[in-house]
Amino acid sequence: MPFEITPEFIRNVTKANRFHGNYNETVELAKKITVHADGEVPETLINIRRPNEPEAIKEYRKLIYVPKTKNPVAKVINSLSKIRRSQDWSIEYNGDSVPSSVSKDETLELYTESKYPGFTSITNWVFAELLKRYLLDANSFVAVLPSEIPTESNKYMNPVAEVFSSSQVVDFSAGEYIVLLSCDTVEFTSAAGQRTYNNGKIFYIITDSQIVKLKQSNTKGDMEIVYDYLHNIGEIPAFKVGGIFFKRVNNDTIYHSRIFTMVPDLDEAAREYSDLQAEIVQHIHSEKYIYTNTECPVCKGTGMTNKRDDAGNFVKCSNCNGMGSIKSVSPYGEYVINIGMKGLDQNVPTPPVGYVSKSTDIARLQDERVKSHLKDALASINMEFLADTPLSQSGTAKEVDRDELNNFVSSIAEDIVAIMDKIYRFIGEYRYSLIVPDKAKRIAMLPKINVPEKFDMLNSKYLMDEVNLAKTSKVNPVLIKHMELEYARKKYNSDLSKAFELEAIYDLDPFYGYTQDEKMSMKSNNGITDIDYVISCNIQQFVTSAIAENVDFFSLKLNEKKVIIVKYADDVIKQNSAKETIKKEAFSFN
Repeated sequence: MPFEITPEFIRNVTKANRFHGNYNETVELAKKITVHADGEVPETLINIRRPNEPEAIKEYRKLIYVPKTKNPVAKVINSLSKIRRSQDWSIEYNGDSVPSSVSKDETLELYTESKYPGFTSITNWVFAELLKRYLLDANSFVAVLPSEIPTESNKYMNPVAEVFSSSQVVDFSAGEYIVLLSCDTVEFTSAAGQRTYNNGKIFYIITDSQIVKLKQSNTKGDMEIVYDYLHNIGEIPAFKVGGIFFKRVNNDTIYHSRIFTMVPDLDEAAREYSDLQAEIVQHIHSEKYIYTNTECPVCKGTGMTNKRDDAGNFVKCSNCNGMGSIKSVSPYGEYVINIGMKGLDQNVPTPPVGYVSKSTDIARLQDERVKSHLKDALASINMEFLADTPLSQSGTAKEVDRDELNNFVSSIAEDIVAIMDKIYRFIGEYRYSLIVPDKAKRIAMLPKINVPEKFDMLNSKYLMDEVNLAKTSKVNPVLIKHMELEYARKKYNSDLSKAFELEAIYDLDPFYGYTQDEKMSMKSNNGITDIDYVISCNIQQFVTSAIAENVDFFSLKLNEKKVIIVKYADDVIKQNSAKETIKKEAFSFN
C-alpha cells in the first residue's frame, strides 16, 4: 500500500523537530571532515586540548587560528576530480535506441550532456559539486527533483539532481518516504502583515509515487503546498551517496567517507598547530627587559598610595603599577643610571637593557610534527605524494604504492559512476515515462558509463623526481622509457599531440636510452644493422616528417609506422652510399 502524505504527517515532520534515529551521528561524522575542508575553527579540538586553559586564552587561540588542514583536503579533492580526465572515461549513448516518439531536440543525450540546467552537463555538475559533497558527507542524499512542473501534458520535464547533506535529511523510512530540508529559503509575512521574513523553510516529502514541495507561510511554521506531483516512478527518486560501510542501525546503513581515515591525523595537525601558534607568540617574539633606577614620584617607591579600597587595603599605585619604580625614558631614548643612588650596588649590569633569551627548539619540533601529521593524513589514503616531499629524502618520503592508490581512486570512481547511473535513470523516468511506456525501451536509452581504470593522479614533479632517481640508479632503459612517457602524458595533457609524438619516438627508436658512443660501438662490432642505427640517430626528424606527411600517422598500427620510418632510413643510407661512390670516383680520377 502506497505511503500517504497526510496533513498530520506534514505537521509532525516540519514543526515538531522530529529527526530520524541516526540523525545526530551522521551529522557528527560529516562535521569531523567538513571542519577541516571548510577551514572552520576546530573549537572542540582546541577546547579539549587545554581543558584548564583560561577562557581569554582559548578565545585568543580561536581568533588567530589559520586553517592549516584545509589545503591537504583541497588537494585530495582536486586530484580526484581528474578522474574525468582518465583515458578510458567515457559516456556512450546508442542513438539507435531512441524511439521515434522522442523529439530529436529532447533526447536524453542532448539534455544531460548539453542542456543540463546550470552546468551544461551532468558530468560537469558531478565533478564541480557532487564529488566534494560525497567525499565530505557519505550519508548525504541525492534527490532527483523536477525543476518545474510542466503545465502542458506534451512538455518534457527538466529534472535536476540535488545533494542534501546529513543535516538536511530530516526523516526517512526505507522504501516508504524521505523528508528533506532545502538550503533555499522563502519569504513570508507576519500575521498582521507588518513584517516580512526571508528565512522561511522549504521541505520536500518524497515517496515512491509522489513529491510534495512545501514552503513556510507564517511565523508559526505552518506549511503551504507549492506543488503535489505524482511521478509514479515506482521507487523513491532519492538515495544515499554511500562510501565505506560503518554499521547498520535503526534499519539504516551508516557510511564512513572514503577519506575519513584522514581525520585523526588532521585533528592532530589542527591541535598541534594551535599549540605552535601559542608557542610562536610566547617564545619567538622579542621581549625587552631593563634595570631601572628611577623611583616612582607618586608613591615614592612604595608601590602603594595613601588611599584605601572598600576592604580597607591600600590601593596600588597606578603610575608604576605597584612596582615602585619607573623607566626613566621611552624605549628609543637613553637610560641614565645614577650610580651614586642610595642602595645601588657599584657593580652596575652592562648593559642595563637587554632581551630575554628564548629557545626556539620547541617551535621547530612542533612545526615538524604538524607537517608530519599532514603528510600522514595524505598517506592514509595513499596520496602522500601531494605533500611534495622529494623522493631523494630517504626516511621521510615513502614510495607511492601505485596499486593501493589505484584501488583507492578506483573505488571512488565506481561510487561516482553508480551515482550517475541512478541519476540518469531517474531523469529518464521523469522525462519519458509517458512518451515511452515500455520500460525496457526507456532503459535502452540510458548511457553506458565506463568505470575508468587508468588514472592520472601523480603530479609531474613527482614523476620527474622518479625518472631522475631511476636514471641515477641506472635501471633498465626500457623502464625509463615508460616512466618518461608517463611524464610526457602528464606534461602535455592539454596538448596530446605532443605526447603522441613523444610516444611514437619512444616506440620507434630501436635503441632508446643508449648513448651515441654505445650505438657506434655496437655498429662497429656488427651488433646492429645499418637501418636500425640510422633510425635511432634520426628518429626525431623521421617522426616529424611522418607526421607532416600523414595526418593519421598517430592512429596507424606500430608495424605500419615502422614501414614509414624504415623507408626514411633506407633513403638516408642510399644517399650516403651515393655520396661515397662519388667520393671514390673522384679520388680514383685524381
